[in-house]
Amino acid sequence: MREFLANLGLRTGQHIMVHSSYRSIRRQFPDVTIKSLIFLLEETVSEAGSIVMPAFTYCFKRSGGDYAIFDRQSSPSAVGAVSEVFRSLPGIVRTSSATHSFALWGTITHSITAENAPESPLGAGSVLEWFAGNPETHVLLLGTDFSSLSFSHYLESTARVPWYDISPWGYMQVEAVGVSTTGEQRLKEIPGCGKSFISFEEYLRGANKILPRHAGSLTGCLIPVEALLREGIPFFKENARSLLCREGACRACDSRREILRERGVDLSLQSPIFGSREGTRA
Repeated sequence: MREFLANLGLRTGQHIMVHSSYRSIRRQFPDVTIKSLIFLLEETVSEAGSIVMPAFTYCFKRSGGDYAIFDRQSSPSAVGAVSEVFRSLPGIVRTSSATHSFALWGTITHSITAENAPESPLGAGSVLEWFAGNPETHVLLLGTDFSSLSFSHYLESTARVPWYDISPWGYMQVEAVGVSTTGEQRLKEIPGCGKSFISFEEYLRGANKILPRHAGSLTGCLIPVEALLREGIPFFKENARSLLCREGACRACDSRREILRERGVDLSLQSPIFGSREGTRA
């Protein structure tokens, strides 16, 4: 595992946002435990760098029925086993967003405190904005793809895609309010479905902008955030249609289309233009 991380380009002083599938990691490296993986990442980037993992809980207020209340200390991460173990370790700082908290280690904790809870959970003022504004920031994918890429939601906000201010979860009676043990917080720019962020990955691969590596069945990729910003903002502006699921396949994406049509915007009239960015369409 150490050699694989080195081959990906991981080194001292980098600040990494980690998205991982422990099932995929263990299939190739059966002796790697979650804690040993985390300690290896810490050893590699050192305290001169940073490790960040999403620890999302999605504790939204609902207009009908019960809903979970976020507790920064005890609410489990809903986004994977590695994230849950990481956020529980000594020395880890967890931010306070009731819906989209992050677990932090290293240099970033000098700038982002446990109180961080922006009204745009993955936009302005968030941990993702810190990644966008600092050097040596990278996203590390281990056994995952861009459907897990939280930074794509930051690109949605920054590029002002047509639905950036539309919550897609009304059909689930979800309100734009996060609920925690400290109270309620009105939110804006609610993140939605990320399945079709794969189209951005397809473009980057087709244009040789990212170079995934393989260790047997495990695929990994270390992506500079600077490249995600440089390539992503134009792509998100020019290819909005490709960033929602196919019509009829996803209620969250369909709900955004419906609201856009009420506003006079019909995405079906727009054609994705992957070719203009030198990419390929799957």
